[in-house]
This record gives sequence, structure tokens and C-alpha cells, in this order.
Amino acid sequence: MDLYAVFPSPVKTVFGHLADPGRLGDWLPGISAAAIGSPSGAGANFPLTACLDGTSVAASGEITAFEPARLISYRLFIGGRAYGLRITCTAQSGGTRIHVHQSDDAIPLTIDLTRLTRDLARAAG
Repeated sequence: MDLYAVFPSPVKTVFGHLADPGRLGDWLPGISAAAIGSPSGAGANFPLTACLDGTSVAASGEITAFEPARLISYRLFIGGRAYGLRITCTAQSGGTRIHVHQSDDAIPLTIDLTRLTRDLARAAG
């Protein structure tokens, strides 16, 4: 599954938001993670809480690729399933175009880019 969106914020701002596991819940409803500080590369692991069938469950995540201001990939382990997310950011007309790719072989996670738009606007204000 692929999603595309354009945000009026600069690439560095958008990437910083998407690359912070503590902000996953801003665009993945039902997911929350503790902030781990600024990620410094692939291999960072972090705890998650996920809502699975109406119940909060402990889960975990891992940053699998990290190229600042361009690419962040996550693997999330929730209820016995693994979900892969690959997000690329590119500059476009004074803003940022993002591409979110989820593996086609997995049940997709719900992504809410409207919430991300709101949170980026709030951070800029």
C-alpha cells in the first residue's frame, strides 16, 4: 500500500516529526511510543503500546533505515505480526512530499495523514 501527501512545511521539519518514534501516534492511530530522543541511525529499538481489537497491548518497534531528511523505515511488532513502514521525504514547491509504503503482504496499519498535517501546522505556529 502506498500513500502520498504534500505538506507546506520544510523537509527537515517533516522528517524530524516522522523520524521521532514518540510521535508515531500523530499519524498512526492506536499506536503510542515513548520518545527515544533523536534517532541516530538504523537499529534503534523502542517500546510501543498498540490498540489491538480494543485492547492495549505491549509491542515494540525498530528503526530499520535512517537517512536524515530523506528516509526513515520502521518495523513494528504488534500482537504477533510485523509491519513494515518506509517513508521518504522530498522537497517540492517550498514544502515536502512524503511517500509512505507499507509491505503488500501484511494487513496494513491505519495511517491518518490529516492528523499529521494538523500537528505539523501546530509545530510551525
